[in-house]
Amino acid sequence: MERAEKKIELVNNAIEINNDRIAGYEKACEIIQDTDMPELVTLFRQYQAQSEQFIAELRPFVTAYGVNPTEGTMLSGKFFRLWMDIKSMVAPSSAKAVLQSCEKGEDEFRNAYKELNEEAFEKYPDIVQILQAQTALQDGAHVHIKELRDAQ
Repeated sequence: MERAEKKIELVNNAIEINNDRIAGYEKACEIIQDTDMPELVTLFRQYQAQSEQFIAELRPFVTAYGVNPTEGTMLSGKFFRLWMDIKSMVAPSSAKAVLQSCEKGEDEFRNAYKELNEEAFEKYPDIVQILQAQTALQDGAHVHIKELRDAQ
């Protein structure tokens, strides 16, 4: 049973990371909602939907054991969103500043998924395949956010 518990924990960690990503993009949308950047809101909503899809792909690995997937976020993600709030109150929210924050969030996602992939590599190849596919899609999002930031 310990192996199953470890697998559930690993998958729930991936779900939390995606919950953080969803919440981070929601925060970014709130920050820029009063600006003239509707294309960024659309993009951020697409990345939220991407993480919702990632969660849908991960959920069966938890529910197969009769466990409900986590709905929470990681503490580090909560601190990051608080920092985004404070930053937006102190300085006007430019597209570049919001994109920099989003890029940082994408960096955190990539680093966390890298750790999960390493942890799952030998024990849970079925999860590794999904995590690697999700990482590839997220890498595309990261590159796009960075390109948009650099263009500002």
